[in-house]
Amino acid sequence: MFQTALWHINLAYFARNPIDPWPQNHVGVVLWSLSASATDWMHPDELTRLCTVPTIGVVESAWDLGPFAMESRILRPLTWFGLLESRTEGEAGLGVPRLYRKAPLFDRFVKFNVKIERPVTRH
Repeated sequence: MFQTALWHINLAYFARNPIDPWPQNHVGVVLWSLSASATDWMHPDELTRLCTVPTIGVVESAWDLGPFAMESRILRPLTWFGLLESRTEGEAGLGVPRLYRKAPLFDRFVKFNVKIERPVTRH
C-alpha cells in the first residue's frame, strides 16, 4: 500500500495544487533526504528546501506552493503510514503551522542501499 500511495497514485489530484506532480515524482530522493534531515521538529518550508529537487515551476511560481505541495503530497501521507510525526506549533487551529519529524518506525521501514563509487585514481 505504501508503494502504491507514493509511486502510483497521483496525490496532486487530492490537493488541487497546480504544481503537478512535484515533489512526488522525486519521492525516492525526498525519502532519502528526509531520512538524513528530519531528525528534529521542522517546518514544511525547511523540509522542502532540504529534501526536494528544485524545479523551475516551483522556484519561479508567483505563489509559495512548494511547501504546500510537499506537505500535502509527501509529509501528510507519511504521517498516515506512521513514518513521520506531526504536531502544531502552538495551539491547534486553522492556519496554525505544523511541524514534522521522523518517527521511530521510519528508519526501520525505509532502507536505502546506497553505494558510493570510489574516485578513479589518476597517475
